[in-house]
Amino acid sequence: MQGIAEMFGPGCEVVLHDLSRLPHSIVAIENGGVTGRRQGDVPTDLMLRSLRNVDEAPDVRIYVSSSEGKILKSLAVTLRDADGKAFAILGVNLDISEIVQVQRILSGLTAIGRLGGEAIPETEEIFAGDIRDVVAGMITKILNEMGKTPAAMSRDEKMDVVKRLEERGAFLVKRSAEQVAEALDLSRYTIFSYLKEIRRPGDAGSTEAPAAGVAGDLTRTVRR
Repeated sequence: MQGIAEMFGPGCEVVLHDLSRLPHSIVAIENGGVTGRRQGDVPTDLMLRSLRNVDEAPDVRIYVSSSEGKILKSLAVTLRDADGKAFAILGVNLDISEIVQVQRILSGLTAIGRLGGEAIPETEEIFAGDIRDVVAGMITKILNEMGKTPAAMSRDEKMDVVKRLEERGAFLVKRSAEQVAEALDLSRYTIFSYLKEIRRPGDAGSTEAPAAGVAGDLTRTVRR
């Protein structure tokens, strides 16, 4: 981690997540000022989503995201033990904001006509020190996507919000059901009822997170 950080300089954050310590999974970090995080902080919304189906997601993922106006080229590597079980995530977040700005200026100067250049696709990623802030950001994203406030939503629309949060790994987090219930002006028992209806037949275990395979192991870890 230190070597990677030294190689790419202060604009390169390198972070190690121990999945047995969720939600406070960051056990080591270099150049944490890139995202404002430190040791003991929590995973992002995108990491939670990948953990929801950790055995199906690629072990090496490269993507472009953004955080508080910064454009980040990010790398996430799933580390597995000899039995193939995921135990850690190594992340690299390289601040390429200035590079992209120069690239856009040069593209504008060399472009012919309005369609001369294309912007790099960006995904807003939620970097936070408190897992409740991550879940709150996930809820806000979904409400913005749907273009409605909870007060204007039907039962089916609220269930759709819960389904999207489930798919993105929000319910891997302890007490997230209560947080979602408060945001949607529902009882937590209603949230549990929605989750029971949403989840496929055969899913067992807690109503707060999937119980099968690695996801189940992660859920038990989050609850400690």
